[in-house]
Amino acid sequence: MPPEDKENIVDKAIGNPAFDQLFGYHIFFRRAAIPVILFLTGLFTYSVLDSLTNMSGDTILTISFVVVGLSLGPILNLERYLGILLSKK
Repeated sequence: MPPEDKENIVDKAIGNPAFDQLFGYHIFFRRAAIPVILFLTGLFTYSVLDSLTNMSGDTILTISFVVVGLSLGPILNLERYLGILLSKK
């Protein structure tokens, strides 16, 4: 991608009123908070399964990956729903 296209993408994001919803933190939420939430979901799942069951570490890790993968859709939909609610105000 040429450098001038990257500048246009940034200008579009900065000038877009849709990104003003969370007082300017919408871009931060999309880029940083969602991966952190997914990481914490996996860590929580691993910790709970490790303490409650006597399965091997590989099995627990696989189940944790599946739970994180299945939680991706609901987390993104929750973020979209939050954006819809904030845009109505």
